[in-house]
Amino acid sequence: MVAHGGVLLERQDELRAIERQLAQARAGEGSALIVEGQAGIGKTTLLRAAIERAQTAGTSVLRARGGVLERHLEYGVVRQLLERPLVKAGAARRAELFAGPAAPAAAVLGLGELPVDAGPGHDPSAGILHGLHWLIANLADAGSLLIVIDDAHWADAASLRTAGYLARRLDGLPVALLLGTRDDEPGSQAALLTELLHASEPAYLRPAPLAEAAVAQVLRDAFAGQQPSAPLVAACTHASGGNPFFLTELATELAAAHATPDQLAPDLVERIGPLAVQRSLLLRLGRLGDDARRLARAVATLGGEGELRHAAAVAGLSPETASAAADTLVAAGILEDGRPLRMVHPLVRAVVAEDATPSDRATAHRRAFELLRADGATDEVVVPHALAAAATGDAELVALLRRVGERAFRTGTPDTAAVHLRRALEEPPGARERGDVLAALGVAEVRQGAFADGLGHLDQALALLDDAPARIAVHRDRAFAAFASAGMADARRVVGDALAEPGVAADEDAALQLEADLALLAWLSGGDHQLELRRHLGVAGETRAQRTMLALLAQAEHAAGAAPSVVVELAGRALGGGRLIAHDTSEALSWYMATYALLTCEAHQEARATIADALADGQRRGSAFARAGALGTRAVLALNEGRPRDAEADARTAALGAIPPIMVPVNASYVVLALVDQGELDAAEAELRAAGLEHGPGGPTVLRWIPWARARLHEAQGRADAVRADVVSLEEDERAGRPMRALAWRALLARALARGAAAGGAPASGGAAAGGAPASDDATAGGDADALAQEHLAWARVWGRPAALGVAQRAAALAAPAVERTQRAERLEEAVATLAGSSLRTEEARARLDLGVALLRGGRRRDGRDALEQALEVALACGARGTARSASAELQVAGAPPRRLAFDELTASERRVAEHAAAGRTNREIAEELFVTPKTVENHLTRVYAKLGVGSRRELAGAL
Repeated sequence: MVAHGGVLLERQDELRAIERQLAQARAGEGSALIVEGQAGIGKTTLLRAAIERAQTAGTSVLRARGGVLERHLEYGVVRQLLERPLVKAGAARRAELFAGPAAPAAAVLGLGELPVDAGPGHDPSAGILHGLHWLIANLADAGSLLIVIDDAHWADAASLRTAGYLARRLDGLPVALLLGTRDDEPGSQAALLTELLHASEPAYLRPAPLAEAAVAQVLRDAFAGQQPSAPLVAACTHASGGNPFFLTELATELAAAHATPDQLAPDLVERIGPLAVQRSLLLRLGRLGDDARRLARAVATLGGEGELRHAAAVAGLSPETASAAADTLVAAGILEDGRPLRMVHPLVRAVVAEDATPSDRATAHRRAFELLRADGATDEVVVPHALAAAATGDAELVALLRRVGERAFRTGTPDTAAVHLRRALEEPPGARERGDVLAALGVAEVRQGAFADGLGHLDQALALLDDAPARIAVHRDRAFAAFASAGMADARRVVGDALAEPGVAADEDAALQLEADLALLAWLSGGDHQLELRRHLGVAGETRAQRTMLALLAQAEHAAGAAPSVVVELAGRALGGGRLIAHDTSEALSWYMATYALLTCEAHQEARATIADALADGQRRGSAFARAGALGTRAVLALNEGRPRDAEADARTAALGAIPPIMVPVNASYVVLALVDQGELDAAEAELRAAGLEHGPGGPTVLRWIPWARARLHEAQGRADAVRADVVSLEEDERAGRPMRALAWRALLARALARGAAAGGAPASGGAAAGGAPASDDATAGGDADALAQEHLAWARVWGRPAALGVAQRAAALAAPAVERTQRAERLEEAVATLAGSSLRTEEARARLDLGVALLRGGRRRDGRDALEQALEVALACGARGTARSASAELQVAGAPPRRLAFDELTASERRVAEHAAAGRTNREIAEELFVTPKTVENHLTRVYAKLGVGSRRELAGAL
């Protein structure tokens, strides 16, 4: 439309930008580029030019187009992009493409099973997005790739989320993402598209209106080379606004009505605007005859393109008459030449469609639905017409909408599911089916956060449903919605009402599941479920509900002070020797609770085994969610075992995956703790601030890792008053009956207060935290260091786990104010002996450092130097750089010669990449494991080779 002699008019800058993007993709560097502007400005023409240039250069192309009819079809644009190349790929190649983390993408493309609904609050979309990203990366293995989405403002929300996810992860991929979108289209997804792509900072092309020189050229082409006058050019520029589509339509109309341009009065043209140009389309269509007009409306009904036989049937024309009408429409510039039938521009489709009344459009969509259904078209083809069709009580249409709604729900797009289910209610469904539709709609609304609407529809469903399993499923989502919208009290009421139903009470496992759901919500929120869970101590762990309850009981029994053996036994029964992972997957919250219970009890061998199973489960299913969660948990195991560098690497890797939102700040806390254990206090402070963890939080008990990490950092910085403020929330948890004793806040505060007093800083007892929150008068956090340490030591002796006991013994030795130095050394020797028998190497190194200092102060120089040498050795072995530096400094004070400390120069992420590479893993395999691009792996290895002075993978193992 703006081409002259095969050259696009006034679009050379845009074409150069597109060529640069394609060249970057061929060089292995991905980017996103958005062509944005008003309708008709020439976005599609530029995208077609990009496709031609990509194909000429050997770049593969995936293309799709958003459509006003398909905007409620979940992953519709994604399927347009990927279905055809995947079908062409063949079975063997498809197996390669969907290997590893790409596996979840198969579900949305009809090539794999849909994700199982794991109950209220479950959202599979993160794993699917990650899978689609890796599917694109796998496709790009064969060479550079151009992904083109035209009319992206009409794309479905799930596909837009996919584009946004991909755009943020193009670094190092040979992929060019090119989108065309309008910036002024009401009712479209333009705002969502802008929001999703904002974080990736894409480049924008905004084609400008054509200047008068280009307008003159378009007029010359329309008038067969005749030169238009300057006033006529100016008038046409003004009338079209320089919009290429409007200009072309205007020029075509003028040339059809006038033999030469000098017959035109410029003042007449100046009164013609874009709306008049659109009306001229209808006038031109009207002059083509009734058959052409009916066929054009039929093509518009089909979304702007379709098979001739389908359009003929919708229009009520014979194939011969329809074929002749199509030729007429092609000659008039309304349809493109060729098959299938396709309108020349979405604006043409919109103008033709809007020319019909709403009832006529609904009737036409009903005919299209019936025709396509009879022709065996897929759900994806038929359902847009079902949504727009006139309601007639069609049971098959209701079944289609329910089927598509269920698929949308299972693939993590409950908003799309709700659209289909609301339309199903309008049809309407039969009396027996109405309850099921209401229940499905209510669940979809609850999952998308529309709690009031969801609760209303779920209540209506309960009034109609008499099937006990269906009612139980409704009650579960009602409880979740009540909790999310009104709090724990409402959730308790909903569960209480449900448990009072005879049908629910008669189903023991269903009743147990409702109790487990409520207790889970309480565990996550720090609320009070007011249930007597201990009556379920004897459940076998054979069902999901039983396994969940056992995991909850493991947490509850620990909080109540049960022996570690009891807690470990309950956690073990919940895990069931792998049964929980096999049946519920490692994404289940019950797995996290049971595994954390094992870690709390220092049952590290059992924890290590189930974490390995969880990682294998995530790898097998291609679940980034499961693998990220397991890596975060493995970071805690590494912290417990005094391996802070491993903990940092795992926690940083987990942060790149699809972890649940509630675990994002918790995972950041693991990074802070790992950095503190390494003595990297500035880095820990920066991490704390970057994650926004300087203050709070209240709420869920699981978030108490945040004040714990903050307190550990402040202790290491010597800020006793800040520590006192940090531990207040941990003390509050304890008084509320949900202690996290594994977070030994009494020992930590006792150490901080004792060191503060020894340094002449914060008092060792009483008072408020200067510059921090004051402790309440009866708060334990306001007590003196010795009392705090002794209280924790008494608990640790009963608890009987070596690391916990060693931590308590060290704190008691440091905090005791009245003991002689020799007694302090003896107590520290006891702590060292205990910690040496545990796995907590970082704490052992700190205890040996304290012992060495105490011995030196007591005049035992040889023993003190020996203790410091051992502290230095342990600290270097476990990567505790701060402790190593302190031990080295104390040795120099004691007269030992200075020594150069050889620290590992690799960052945690570099070391993890290097270890995988040394083990023979390819860059792609490492990238999949660590949730990064192959380019990132390559960059890490480049730095590793330089730091270690090696030149190849073969040399890595020895250098490491």
